[in-house]
Amino acid sequence: MKKELCRVLTPSIGLFLVFICLLPAFQTKAQTSDSSNKYQLFLEPYIMFTSMSGTTGIGRLPNTFVCVPASKVFSYLKIGGMLYAEVHNDHLAFTSDLFYASLSQDASSKNGVLSGTANLKQFWWELEGLYRLSPVLEAGVGARINNITAGANINFTPPPPLSGTSNGSDQKSNTWVDPLIVTRLRTWINNKWLLQLRADVGGFGIGSQFAWQLQPDVAYRVSKLLQLGIGYRIISMDYNKGSGTDRFLYDMDEYGPQVRIGFNF
Repeated sequence: MKKELCRVLTPSIGLFLVFICLLPAFQTKAQTSDSSNKYQLFLEPYIMFTSMSGTTGIGRLPNTFVCVPASKVFSYLKIGGMLYAEVHNDHLAFTSDLFYASLSQDASSKNGVLSGTANLKQFWWELEGLYRLSPVLEAGVGARINNITAGANINFTPPPPLSGTSNGSDQKSNTWVDPLIVTRLRTWINNKWLLQLRADVGGFGIGSQFAWQLQPDVAYRVSKLLQLGIGYRIISMDYNKGSGTDRFLYDMDEYGPQVRIGFNF
């Protein structure tokens, strides 16, 4: 999985470096979409074509490896919904990002698992406050509320000295909060094109052991009201709490392109 993640990170890091290199040229043209201290509202429903790769573990069942490629996400997706909202002026921004998805797939044959199904219901809500440090740089803090329900119904090979095969099923739900440190680079070109790069790190053992996210976006303002954007998102969470029947493990990387439709009010 590390090799796969490296392949995913490489283009994103490249985009980051290109963005940094171009900032001095863009800074002279940078314009914010607002010219006053009055707060404005931005709403942006979006679709994320999510690839998932990682491990879930519940109770005494063997850890279950989950791998959902973006090309098959709609085959496994039961329901999903995403909505970003932001209230901002020239100095401050307060953001909200809601994400919900329910997926089901065949369990991968690892860790002694022979067959079965794995189910995931994931909800997260990011709340952040950002302060503008320069025309292109904002920084702040926030929190990500995570609620993950993991279920498994699997046939597996029990550990020695037991032999043969066993069947087990379980489902558990855990809720935790990851504190976040957030930065955002953004600039407008001719008040039409928006280049943005957002990153955060968090968890710090308070919620997840460690969590991080990287999100480059490009958007075009069609009109005063409408804004269209595309981007890419990588979010990683490593959460492991409890033991025995109360054990809950969620060590997952999620990544994929996004299509966004924004409305300025």
